[in-house]
Amino acid sequence: MDKWPRFLEDMSGLFHAPWVNILIYDPNESNFDFYLTSGFDQSNEFIEKFSKLFHTDPRLIASNNFPGKPISCRQAFSEETWHQSATYKLIKKYPEQSPAIEYSLTMTLPDENGGNIGFALMRGEDGKAFNQEECDLLGLIIPHIKRAVSLRKRFSIADFESQTARDVMDHVPSGIIVVDEDSQVIYSNVTAQEITNRRDGITISAGALTLSNTDQNVEIKMAIRDTVQKAAAGNTQPGFPMIVERGDDHRGYPLMISTIWGEHLKLGSGVLDKPLAVVFITDMGRPQEVSCEVLQRLYGLSPTESRLLERLVIGDTLEQAASAINVTSGTARQYLKVVFQKTGTNRQPILIKTVLSSPIWMRHQEIEAAYDKYRQGS
Repeated sequence: MDKWPRFLEDMSGLFHAPWVNILIYDPNESNFDFYLTSGFDQSNEFIEKFSKLFHTDPRLIASNNFPGKPISCRQAFSEETWHQSATYKLIKKYPEQSPAIEYSLTMTLPDENGGNIGFALMRGEDGKAFNQEECDLLGLIIPHIKRAVSLRKRFSIADFESQTARDVMDHVPSGIIVVDEDSQVIYSNVTAQEITNRRDGITISAGALTLSNTDQNVEIKMAIRDTVQKAAAGNTQPGFPMIVERGDDHRGYPLMISTIWGEHLKLGSGVLDKPLAVVFITDMGRPQEVSCEVLQRLYGLSPTESRLLERLVIGDTLEQAASAINVTSGTARQYLKVVFQKTGTNRQPILIKTVLSSPIWMRHQEIEAAYDKYRQGS
């Protein structure tokens, strides 16, 4: 994206055109999927107005009649047609938003998604119409413009998908750490960062996943290397488990090493030409945060039933949960029977597993935000 302004500036100098514009137009939605200018700035409000009437622009109409061919406006339509157009009137109405365009050299190309790629070089009243030689020169550049726009869209989609995947993994309460063959960390989600930042049994040192216990540190590095090498040889392993030792007063971290590998990941770019290892790590002491109100909404529970279930999920015994919600143990048992019925379970371990297998297990603040939004809209 940062190279486009430089490209437009170079095109401006090459064609002696003070203003340049490149865009992708979606005719079905009457909006621009991509819009960039050089030589002038336009507000989002102006661009929105322009997009709604762009389909009437005589430059677009002329260019669409000859896709991929550069069109000089004065070769395609008269000065009167341009001055009577909605685009020209919009420019005149908002002179602070757009230059006084008089002459344009434009071209359009069909976009792979059904839209139009548009490119325009523009001059003002003190300039002159673009001649055939300039049209021919732009014709030589058009294939490169199309290829560049196509690559921009693909990289934008890839960036979006990558960020979306990262956002999703940040909601998972288990730590996820992606490392290469040498245990160098490529990615870690929020939960993994919380765990490693404690430096209690496991950390990231000099960019590498490192365990405090020397013997275990050797073991995990050998396991990661072995997992990656076997995957590269086509022998994907089911997973390597271990318990990471922590301080004396803490339960160890259950950990599983697996691999990320598949034909669809071999990009030939040096990025994923080799397998990567993924380390899953769980903090057994981390409280399972749930929202009482969301439990109530999800399973049709009463306020008291949902508070009881909330306490059970975070690890209370039935007696402790009863005390926390100010009811007797006998009353709590009666509520629990109703909760079993409403959740389709019949034992407490199955009940807890059911809750933790639902979207409830995402981060508490995200659940609260989603519920608040729902409540405000209802």
